[in-house]
Amino acid sequence: MFKKALILVLVLLLASTVFSIRLIDPLSKDLSLNKTNFIGTVAVGNTIELIFSKELVDKYESIDVVTPLPTGFNYEARVEMEALKLFIHVPMSANPGNYPFSVKLAGSNREDTVPLAFDVLKNALNVSPVDISESTTLVGSVASFKFFFVNNTDSDAVFDISTSLPNNWMNKSPLDMGSFSKRVIVPRRGTLTDTINVYPRLQGKKEFAVTVAYEDTSKDFSFVVNANPTLKSKFESVIYGLPFYSFSLLPSYFVNGLFSLIIN
Repeated sequence: MFKKALILVLVLLLASTVFSIRLIDPLSKDLSLNKTNFIGTVAVGNTIELIFSKELVDKYESIDVVTPLPTGFNYEARVEMEALKLFIHVPMSANPGNYPFSVKLAGSNREDTVPLAFDVLKNALNVSPVDISESTTLVGSVASFKFFFVNNTDSDAVFDISTSLPNNWMNKSPLDMGSFSKRVIVPRRGTLTDTINVYPRLQGKKEFAVTVAYEDTSKDFSFVVNANPTLKSKFESVIYGLPFYSFSLLPSYFVNGLFSLIIN
């Protein structure tokens, strides 16, 4: 019995002196102290998130970058109950290539320095419209335009969308003049379809541009929304165009609005 207990103690002591940590995200692999560990790819202007699993509980209590990263690169370290996390943000001005660095894992019993490296990529992301470039709807109703996003890196990728339309055309309420912007996050090694909604405020055709910014570039797409009138929009047009001194002409304005709606 005493011999078994002694063996168990020796095993535990040996385990406490052996480096044991595993990268579980974005790639799953055991890390080595003796060679550079490749940890994945990231597009310029994005962030690579590294999650290290502590296989020996409470062995490490902190993680830090000990090799200076290039100018413009930023990082944030987090320690959680069962994992260590490291976020490295790559600036848009970064050059494509391989970036080696080292991190220090520290605990109450030991410290280890681990060599790591990741690749910064350009032209690894893409976006394109889906199906249509023109949509027909009613004044004040929604017209939807879809986009297809592609991310060929090991990190989540950010796409920012803006348009040339007035703010209240992009908000459901015509009184909402808040500026429009939409951020789409595409998972690593993934694709995604997302939509922007337009609420035309005037009848007729309206050409507009959508700009999608990603990496260190952007793409412009041209669309048309064709808005047919509604009875409400016709009457609103009548009232907005009514001279203040001609209230006696109100019935004829409403008739003209109704007639215009019918022939359109």
